[in-house]
Amino acid sequence: MTPHPHFDGGTLDWQTTWADAAARAKAEGRTIFIEMGRQQCSNCRSLVEIVCRQASTEALLKEHFVPLASDCDNPEPEVLEMAMASLSGATTLPFVLFADADGNVLGSHSGAVDPKQFQAALEGLVS
Repeated sequence: MTPHPHFDGGTLDWQTTWADAAARAKAEGRTIFIEMGRQQCSNCRSLVEIVCRQASTEALLKEHFVPLASDCDNPEPEVLEMAMASLSGATTLPFVLFADADGNVLGSHSGAVDPKQFQAALEGLVS
């Protein structure tokens, strides 16, 4: 298991490169959950350490998603392209993206993450 590079990511196996996340998602038939933030961001910390660690949310993420921690100050070109296309007007971290292994964005949002809305978004992507 690879921990989140900035926060205590619970028992999730965080990827830190798009190539690794995409390869794993393709091999396992999963969706990629991208947390694009920075270490100094309290909303980012809350998403990773509180929202993602709720039992039902963490179970969904572990079973159906490949988590990718992306640094918004130095994003990989593939992640930046997806973010710019789907979150062009976003100004508040974290930037959250869901994508398939080919880089097609399936959903996105920015700012503080409501646990119930996040859970509903995950459930919508796996049903």
